[in-house]
Amino acid sequence: MKKIVTILLLTSFLGGCATTARRGTDEEAGYAASRSSEECAVGAEIHKEILSRFYPYTDPKVVQYVNEIGKNLARYAGRKDLQYRFTILYDEKIYATSAPGGYVYLTTGMLNFLGNEAELAAILAHEIGRLQYRDPRFTKSDDVFNAATQTGAQIAPMFGPIGSLASLGLLLLQAYVDSTQQTPEELLVESDQRAMDYLLAGGYDPQALMDTLEYFLRADNKAALLFYDYYQSRPITEKRVGMIQKEFRKLPLGDRKLETRPLEYQEVTRGLREIYKTSR
Repeated sequence: MKKIVTILLLTSFLGGCATTARRGTDEEAGYAASRSSEECAVGAEIHKEILSRFYPYTDPKVVQYVNEIGKNLARYAGRKDLQYRFTILYDEKIYATSAPGGYVYLTTGMLNFLGNEAELAAILAHEIGRLQYRDPRFTKSDDVFNAATQTGAQIAPMFGPIGSLASLGLLLLQAYVDSTQQTPEELLVESDQRAMDYLLAGGYDPQALMDTLEYFLRADNKAALLFYDYYQSRPITEKRVGMIQKEFRKLPLGDRKLETRPLEYQEVTRGLREIYKTSR
């Protein structure tokens, strides 16, 4: 994890050394492209490190299914400079995260936990929404750096490789907070708002986002242990659900036919769920 942190800090520092060009100039366009390229390079390094810690789940039917859903949703995202990639990690923990450059990850445990395609789309859409923040600046404060690494060290012994991802998630969250001057809660809600827009544009019922978060809130102690790490960087509270409900009421739903696709989801993930033989 320290390797990841070092790469992130170094690359963000180098990106921050450039001076911002005037709006509307070729220099600005070049600078934006440079930042995007640096971000993708950081993401590629993180991706390699993650794959060194996890076994990717490679069932071609499931992999294609997740990629098709994710890429369809990404069509509606504002950032067109990213090549969105979706990777399934073999782990029983209920987890999803993202990394700079368009990388999105979810675990087999998350796929086992979800109940239909719209819920899967909601999880992916939230991560895509988080990737819309450009050029996150990582603070070089020892206090923040030590807090993030200590958190990863404390979680990792109990939860294995997911602990490293949890630490990464906290670092990214801090970077976004520093970059945007928004609170973690505001960033969550903004990503949720984007997620509902993507779901609606993709023909999915945005209610799926609220449903999924409510499943987390109602989960028993056994399930709570499995999604503990996810909760650390994406806190799920009654207040957050209330904010999503408020935004949901503003959506132009009209008489649109919106999909949840439970049968399709259960069929595609049947083999995976047989591995766990558990239910939500």
